[in-house]
Amino acid sequence: MTGQTPILDEFLASIANLVRDRNGAQLQDFLQIEPPLPPTYERMIQELHQQYPPGPQSDTELQRRCEPLVPKTKGGSSWTAFPSFMRMYFTFLRDVNVDNLLETYNLLRALLNQCVLALGDSQNGVVVLETVLYLSKVLARLAMGLDRRPELIAHVLRKEGTDSDASMEKVTLVEKSANVVREAFIKCLTDRSGATGRNARPEGKRKGIYLMANLCLKLLFQCGKLRNAEQMFASISAQSPPLEYFPASQRVTYLYYLGRYLFANNMFYFAKIALQASYNQCHRQAFSQKRLILTYLIPCNIVMGRFPSQRLLHKPEAEGLGQHFEPLCRLIVRGDYLEFRKHLDFSSPTAQWFAKKGLLLTLRNRCEILVWRSLCRKVFVHAGFHGDPQAQAQRGPPPYLYLEKLAVATRWLQTRHKDSTPNGYGEPHPDSIFFGSQTISLPFHPEFAGLDTARSINPSGPDFGMLKEFGDYLAPAGVFDEEGGWHQNPENVLIEAVPDLDYTGYQMNPVGIDHGIVAVPRLLRGYLTHSNPRFAIPGARLRGALPTGFPNVSQTILEHESGDDRVPGWVQPPPPSANGAPRRGGGGGGGGRVVNLSGAKPVGMA
Repeated sequence: MTGQTPILDEFLASIANLVRDRNGAQLQDFLQIEPPLPPTYERMIQELHQQYPPGPQSDTELQRRCEPLVPKTKGGSSWTAFPSFMRMYFTFLRDVNVDNLLETYNLLRALLNQCVLALGDSQNGVVVLETVLYLSKVLARLAMGLDRRPELIAHVLRKEGTDSDASMEKVTLVEKSANVVREAFIKCLTDRSGATGRNARPEGKRKGIYLMANLCLKLLFQCGKLRNAEQMFASISAQSPPLEYFPASQRVTYLYYLGRYLFANNMFYFAKIALQASYNQCHRQAFSQKRLILTYLIPCNIVMGRFPSQRLLHKPEAEGLGQHFEPLCRLIVRGDYLEFRKHLDFSSPTAQWFAKKGLLLTLRNRCEILVWRSLCRKVFVHAGFHGDPQAQAQRGPPPYLYLEKLAVATRWLQTRHKDSTPNGYGEPHPDSIFFGSQTISLPFHPEFAGLDTARSINPSGPDFGMLKEFGDYLAPAGVFDEEGGWHQNPENVLIEAVPDLDYTGYQMNPVGIDHGIVAVPRLLRGYLTHSNPRFAIPGARLRGALPTGFPNVSQTILEHESGDDRVPGWVQPPPPSANGAPRRGGGGGGGGRVVNLSGAKPVGMA
């Protein structure tokens, strides 16, 4: 067909020269697929329609025209995947119908698949690295566009659904695209054409490790398949060169997705380090990118007890974030757990933005612990026993808070929300018992039947059968009064068995499951007493009751978490020791080391 297709002939000659010169960037510029195409490409498409119309024979002839593009060797060319890719490129230009988006997607995915096969060649694959990235980006945009507007292909998907096995999980177009991009990522990661040591600078296809990883992670986050990213991070930890050897744009993007992944898996300390590093390395004028990072860095810090400062929220990149996070922080400080639940209720307009960002469930579950802690602290400040500063160290009780007072404060909050259950709607059920974030309708347990009438039946001598099981709780040997004085109870009289107010319908679970009031590890330092139930704070004489019993949340969490500075998925070169040799963990598998950022300047956090 030479002579009848002058534009195609010239195009093939240019491609052959680029392959011979191993000019991958220029090759990618030639292989355009996005409309509108230049007039030269339109004329070449006309030549393809005239000389190579759709059909097996024409495609075979077109394949034969593409075979000379690969340089010949003594044993013949082994890069057979590239001529097949070029043939599919020409048939794509010839056959694509942009009005049929699903067909366009399938043709483009097949083209990218073939290009990834060409990328796998150990000698020449690096030539198509830029082309693989270009085609991957186009496929990703098309897949995510269709994912946001499923009505465009709903009729086709319904037909496919009737033909497939109903028991099999449906794979979305975005997930299919991520699977193709992941194959390209694997080929870049496992390339052995250049230096392959753990600390060797990236060469050849290894330069594309984080380019392909970032695009694949973007697709996985889009389709909500974060579990599929776990193997990617493990592979990067085991085989990737240090992240700092790659350009800043790749580092910032990768650390952003790594931080979001760690945040979604409740690894907040590591997520904070990754997101903070991403924010610090982001270009100062990239406001939209910085705002995206702050969208997850701020709640990560809130969960860890560190609220955003006004200075941060007034920065250009934080515009609009304050209206979402400031009310949440105020509710945490107030300790009003019912208003907090109402604020983050699924039907609340405020919660819709958090849900869209994938933050709602984490904030609801994790921040309620801080809300209960604030409530407990406020009740202690106003109604707790803070200790006698004049007493000697060996005398007098430690500071404490009667749990009954905490329960009364809880009932007071509930009376302020008479028209709201913890979900925000309707009256609370009379037999409801509040367990953390849930309201469980539960009848009164038969084991405790008769406790309310025990004193009236036998005011001076309680039921000894009951005391046998609950004696240390109901009739202790003695109690401290509100002034801290000790009072003996030799006659085993019931102590505070019947509360002054009837709040049996609002019982609390202070030592129960994860969201119990005092079941907050390290955030409340003290112990519970079964006799005359109280929350006691020992060792408060030196620092005071509040700093001892209610330590700073952020500092407490950082002290506990900062012992291990290795961030999963973040490969860092091993820091040198005093004699210049790598420290422990350097050069081995299982991930690199992360720079300790505990002393770094924060991004305006209070």
